[in-house]
Amino acid sequence: MKKVNIEAPGLRIIKTVIAVLIVMVIGTFSNGILQPYEMTIVAVLAIQADVAKTFKEVKNRISATVVGGIIGTIAMAISFINTSQIVNIILIPLGIFLILYFCSKLINRSEFILIACYVFLAITLDEEPSSGWFYPIYVMANTIVASIVAMLVNLYTPKQKRNSKISIVKEK
Repeated sequence: MKKVNIEAPGLRIIKTVIAVLIVMVIGTFSNGILQPYEMTIVAVLAIQADVAKTFKEVKNRISATVVGGIIGTIAMAISFINTSQIVNIILIPLGIFLILYFCSKLINRSEFILIACYVFLAITLDEEPSSGWFYPIYVMANTIVASIVAMLVNLYTPKQKRNSKISIVKEK
């Protein structure tokens, strides 16, 4: 028999799974207000190696969500007023331009760009948002709630012991 050492899952893996579990429960029991799919993606992306990095990630993610949400809501309002496909063909690139310019040139926060564009596109490219004017709020709420859950999970989990290994006896 040969002894095989398998490394135990790291604390970041465990914290990520806990955050995903919590947002799944919140999303499932929110009566459709929050979406587990969107929230789990945010939770996975928000958990970082330590609390300071997670806090920075969460702060950036929430700020970027608000930027994309505001620009997306304005674009959605314009497309509700004028439902022509030409308007959307112009609005989507214009909104992306505004996000890129605002984040990179005006506030010098290029790390906001990806999330802000994602939120903007989630709001503007949904063909028939079932919740109308509340849709941008729902999109932003999913990101904010999942980010806060990830932060709290990272904040309130114990430190892991170094070099945790699991030994398994393997028969030849």
